[in-house]
Amino acid sequence: MKIMFSILFALIATVALAQYKYDYTWLMGVEQDPSPDYPINCMNLLGFKNGQLSIEKLSLEYPMYLANASISDENGDLLFYSNGCDIKDKNHNIMPNGSGLNPGIIADDFCPNNGYITDGGLIILPTPRDSNKFYIFHQGTEVFNTSPYIRIDKLYYTVVDMSLNNGLGDVISKNNKILSYEDNGNTFYEYIHAVRHANNTDWWVLTLSEGGDTYYKVLLDENGVSVVDSQFIGDEMTTNGGGQIAFSPDGTKFAKYDFMDQLMLFDFDRSTGLLSNYQQMDIDTNELAFCGLAFSPNSKRLYLSTQTKLWQLDLEAPDILASKTLVGEWDGFVYEFFSLLFPVYFQRMQLGPDCRIYMTSHGPVAYMHVINDPNELGTACNFVQRGLTLPCSVNYSIPNFPNYRLGTGYPVCDSSIVYVSSGQVPTPPVPEVRVWPNPAGYELYLENNISFTRPTVLWLFNATGQAVRHWEVSAGQQVHSFMLDGLADGMYFWKLGSNGKGLGSGKLLIMN
Repeated sequence: MKIMFSILFALIATVALAQYKYDYTWLMGVEQDPSPDYPINCMNLLGFKNGQLSIEKLSLEYPMYLANASISDENGDLLFYSNGCDIKDKNHNIMPNGSGLNPGIIADDFCPNNGYITDGGLIILPTPRDSNKFYIFHQGTEVFNTSPYIRIDKLYYTVVDMSLNNGLGDVISKNNKILSYEDNGNTFYEYIHAVRHANNTDWWVLTLSEGGDTYYKVLLDENGVSVVDSQFIGDEMTTNGGGQIAFSPDGTKFAKYDFMDQLMLFDFDRSTGLLSNYQQMDIDTNELAFCGLAFSPNSKRLYLSTQTKLWQLDLEAPDILASKTLVGEWDGFVYEFFSLLFPVYFQRMQLGPDCRIYMTSHGPVAYMHVINDPNELGTACNFVQRGLTLPCSVNYSIPNFPNYRLGTGYPVCDSSIVYVSSGQVPTPPVPEVRVWPNPAGYELYLENNISFTRPTVLWLFNATGQAVRHWEVSAGQQVHSFMLDGLADGMYFWKLGSNGKGLGSGKLLIMN
């Protein structure tokens, strides 16, 4: 009898655990068209299923520059995803009624080539007690006539029913307004996050005012959005600090970090939705740049990134700020993307289902940084710069996930998921024509991996398309040098051609 009971319990536990693999598929890609000559057909799919992290290159033109959210089924397979402009099913087709999220001039301008421009302004939650329906919470923006001219002025929700359209999903309700500037006179901070209610079924969704000290809380229960409340606490926030917000995996803490306000840390009550025990801490005031944050799986460590530094705080220390430890500093590595060089800086972070914290960079780079043991103190956290090599470049974007497993009786994450070595992932191909350095000063170099059999010319155009310099390129020579004296600082475009045929082109920044 004991053996049968144990087997039955194990089966029940396996089935229950399978229902909380909502964050097992990540989709990330650069903006669609960084150069008219090189449209991008490349997206990364990270899958944390079957006990290992697998990385797949998808040949898709779907820009995910900032807004990014996805959701998986009970097996960890992709259900649908969004870039804040539309909603695509697992077959990468727009769902019925799935286009036209966040309507307005910003979507009209940015969606075709970039995706929607709210960083972290998108999150997907399962509906309590209804396994077929999912709520997408998303932020909308508008153009104002005073600085900052583009601001987040709305919080919407959209509902997807996966029982429709032969199991591929249908959008049954879209762009439902929850909060707006017209109603309360506030614009909103560029991020939303969520945490399970203390009943372990419903959800709290939190967003912040832009300026002021207002924290807005939305309760999602089996009847939908049932409560919208606000709380005034802490110091007045700046208009836009370029940071990140998150709840701790155990739901007891909430944090906001950016370079203007620095760290704002709170206790959180999952029963009432109230924030308390406000603490403000100056972490790194030397870098006015984009920041990120993430909690460790055990909720005892908090990681805070600036452009070039990664800090750890011990949340169990008697003096949290005094526990601040530098666990990573940018090593100076740069990545070449379409003839431009991008420093592989630090930025947004997200805890993965494999108990590692993954971090994106600023610019279109084919790497992610990895904190391999985030529960450990200090440098034992094992932070590795460019710990993950990707087949496609990523620009800022990283999926925005809550802890779906909080209150389920199962771990925050599964540390047994095998890490895939970056050496097993293909790297970008070597271009046939390379122009460097970029940015350039007084001298420019060109390297060709193709043979020139006809007269060849390297042209340089200014930002208005006017030819400002050209050089003949000698046949039978692989590396060539050209002087840039007399050219003003700024953005230029180069093109290598022979008898009307283009052999290569790209952007060039000149800085003397």
